[in-house]
Order: sequence, then structure tokens, then C-alpha cells
Amino acid sequence: MLQPTYKFAASAVALTLGFATSASADPVEIDLLMSPSGSGPYLAIATMQNYASDFTDKVAPKAVETPGFTYNVRYLASQPDLWENTLIGSGMVVEWAAVNGVAPFFPQPMEAASDFKIIGALSNTTNLFVTFDDEIKSVEDFEDKRVGVGLLTQNEWGMHQKMMLDAWGISSGLASFDALGPSQNIDAMIDGRSDIGTLAAHSNFDFSYTLEAGPFKTLESSGRPFHYVDVDPAKIQEYIDATGAPFKVQTVEAGTFTGQTEEVTSFGNVALISAHATFPEETAYEFTKLWLQSGPVIGEYSAIAKIWEPETISEIARTNPDLIHPGAMRAYREFGLVAE
Repeated sequence: MLQPTYKFAASAVALTLGFATSASADPVEIDLLMSPSGSGPYLAIATMQNYASDFTDKVAPKAVETPGFTYNVRYLASQPDLWENTLIGSGMVVEWAAVNGVAPFFPQPMEAASDFKIIGALSNTTNLFVTFDDEIKSVEDFEDKRVGVGLLTQNEWGMHQKMMLDAWGISSGLASFDALGPSQNIDAMIDGRSDIGTLAAHSNFDFSYTLEAGPFKTLESSGRPFHYVDVDPAKIQEYIDATGAPFKVQTVEAGTFTGQTEEVTSFGNVALISAHATFPEETAYEFTKLWLQSGPVIGEYSAIAKIWEPETISEIARTNPDLIHPGAMRAYREFGLVAE
């Protein structure tokens, strides 16, 4: 149950919508490096950008198109001149990979990434292999098969899949592995140019709401029966235990995803908005307040923002408080989402 302090803050949203507070100074501009134009995270932040002035005169977020979250982590870690005015779309796994130098995405450890701090959780994600082939029941059946994924600059669509297939020793036995793009990998499967594709879904932490990207609908529109490949949870946990990678074992009940007729287990992640530790505390505080207050309203216009319940955004602040930027933590405490 939400704390009373948050209930008060939530009710204030209705009062502040459409009425920006009086400005004593220009708002601080914040670049948010997100994902390709048209992707869910980019569109959600672009919507926040459009409505931000209805809630605050302190900060002005701007959505910036990028190749993906893996790119974002590499770029921010290597650009100190951006640390005071830039936030990024990121993820628990990709930040771990940057700190630990997981090739080929991070050929060397990126020391600056160890100083990243989390502003909040964008979503709880699930990465899924999918196929039309009834003979492909598990990842062990990928031998001599053609696999298509998203871009390797995208953690949810390409990076995670390659990490797992490499670690399980499956990559070397594939007929091909092609990083085509989120939509393109499903198009290739439909056209018969690959045997296995990948999908990524964003949910809140209890899976009561799930956002499916466009490729889910493309697959459904093909009119052909397909199924999600069930991954042995022990294989995922073995990788987690051996490396320390913060993957999640996601077991999702039937009917959660389009065309999902049975329970499925696969690997997942927590998608984030992150900053370097030197990002100003006051700016982080004001942005986090904006996110908490505007999330429910933005959800009326952006599908992924429907996930932006205050308890979803603040999830990591409760489970891993040491990872949270102090400015963001201050906002969570004020909203009653984290104990004082």
C-alpha cells in the first residue's frame, strides 16, 4: 500500500496539471539519451518532454535518439563533459557488463561506469526467443539454426541474447547469428530468412501491465502459429552465479504475452534511467519529482509510461538503496516510497 505522503503528492498532480509554477529562473536542461526513434523508451521521454512544463519550472528534459542502451552506457562513461547535464536509458545488466569489461560490448572495463548512480526503474523486462518451428523447444535445439536478434547496441534486443548464447556454448553451433534490428529480426523469421527471432517486453514488477513492442504485433499479424522458447531457469541461474551478472529469471504465466499459451521462463533485466555520480543532486531531485508526478498522466499518451507507477519507478530504491543517486533518494523519501 502506498504511504499517505505519496497519496497527497499524487492528488497534487491534478492540481498542478496545466499550471506550471512561477519561474524565477530558466529550467535546467537535461539531455536524456534513450533509444532509437519510435521505440517505447524514447517515445515515453519525448512525451515527458512535451508535458514537463505542466509540472515544474525547475528542469526541462529532452529526449535524445540513440542506437540503444548499450551505446548510452559506453558513450556517457567516455564523455566526462556530459556528466553534469545528461541522463541515460540503461539497465542493470549493461552497467554490470561495462564495469566488468564484457566483450565484445565492452572490450575493457569502463571505470567511469562504476560511478553511475540509478535515478529510477523504467521497467521490468523479459527477453524472449520466438520461433515458428515446433521442433525447437529449448535453446539446446538451436544447433545449426539461423538466429536473428535486434541491434547489439540494444541491451534488451541483442546484447543479452548474445551474452547468454556465448556463455552456454551455443553460438558456435549456430548456422548464423545476425543482429538485424528489433523489427527486422522478426521480419526475417516471417520471410524464412531465419529460424529464431527475439522479442523484448516491458512490464511493471508484478506483471499486471505489460508493454509489447511493435514486433509482437507484426508476428501476430503473420497469422502463423508461433511459440516462445522456454529457457531452463537453471541455465540462467548458472550464468548469474558464475559471473555475478544481475539478470533476472523471469517465469511468466500464460496469457501475459501475445500468443502465449503456456507459462514461459526466460531471462530479463531491470531497465533504468541512470546518471554519473557527479550529476547534480538538486537536478536529480527535481527530475525524479517530475517523473513521479507526471508518470500517471504521461501514461495516457505513451504506452510504456503506463508502467510508470511510483512504486515501479522507486523499486530499486527499496531493494538496492546504495545504487540510487542521493537526489533521487531524497525525492522517494519525500513521496513516502522509501522509509526515512
